[in-house]
Amino acid sequence: MLIALVLSVILITVTNRVLQQYRASIEIRVGDGTVYFPPATMRTALPLWFNILNVLQMALPVVFAITALISADIVFYRVKLKKPITELQAAAGQIINNNLDFSVQYCSKDEFGRLCESFEKMRLELMKNNRELWRQMDERKRLNAAFSHDLRNPITVMKGTVKLLKKSLASDSLSPQGIRDSLLLIEEYVNRIEKYIEAMSSVQRLEEIQCSPAEVKLGEAVRELADSVRMLAMDTGIQTEVKVDIPPGKLQSNIRIDREITFNVAGNLVVNALRFAVSRIQVGFAFEDNTLVLSVMDDGPGFSQKILRNGAAPFLRGDENNEQGLHFGMGLYVSRLLCEKHGGSLKLQNTLHGALATARFKFY
Repeated sequence: MLIALVLSVILITVTNRVLQQYRASIEIRVGDGTVYFPPATMRTALPLWFNILNVLQMALPVVFAITALISADIVFYRVKLKKPITELQAAAGQIINNNLDFSVQYCSKDEFGRLCESFEKMRLELMKNNRELWRQMDERKRLNAAFSHDLRNPITVMKGTVKLLKKSLASDSLSPQGIRDSLLLIEEYVNRIEKYIEAMSSVQRLEEIQCSPAEVKLGEAVRELADSVRMLAMDTGIQTEVKVDIPPGKLQSNIRIDREITFNVAGNLVVNALRFAVSRIQVGFAFEDNTLVLSVMDDGPGFSQKILRNGAAPFLRGDENNEQGLHFGMGLYVSRLLCEKHGGSLKLQNTLHGALATARFKFY
């Protein structure tokens, strides 16, 4: 606008001088000094450039003003609006495509700068919410996988018990005591499944599982664990050896352990060993420093280097073929987590003959 004003002043000044000089050349002076300009009838004979110059003197300042306004708008858009609008349009397109891995970079103290800053804060908040949602989805995935995995072991035991009942019934060797023992075993595992479902339905993450120890005789707990191991190995064709390396005096003592946790870990480790064993597994129970030690060894190929390197991580499988996706890679991870909940630990290693998993449960 300043340039338009300067041009208009220059134009008017120059044209006035030109017009005045021409008027002076056609003025009529009389003796007393009076000056007369030619009447209108004579002005029609004025040259064309004179009339055009009169028109330009009035029209060009208007043209300059309009051109200045349009130019100011273009310059303002390119200098102040184009970059932030482009940034905001690109950011909106990224968000529409569910991509939040970007940033809105426009540093200015004006309104658009504050708008871009607000947009960046919104992006960060969306990313934070999405990460939290992804974390919750991952936790739910792990929880569902652990739930599906750990239900298989008690169901396997109950199926084995039913098979034994059918065989005894078919061979007429079924005794009342055998029926009673089988029914009690099925009832025990049904109760265990109910407790497990109740515990899992009340948590949002695996890490929220609580250890609830109760008093039980050590010998009774070991005997039940050994029976559970034999039931899991039934009909697998794998020879199962159970060794109890605990002094008889200790077997009669009362201890406080979480039966569900210890049975869950034992089942997971035994089932994992049965999957990879060639012909035999060995399950051992020992007592060390107020700790129940459960060891499961098989004669298979051993733990993969990936498992030994990363430890018992979720969804980490040692067999690439994975038996058509029937296993989730959660058994060792859940076992490690439950051992830690019980104040113990899970150690994985390879021996000269195969894999060895050692679980420890601290007494309360």
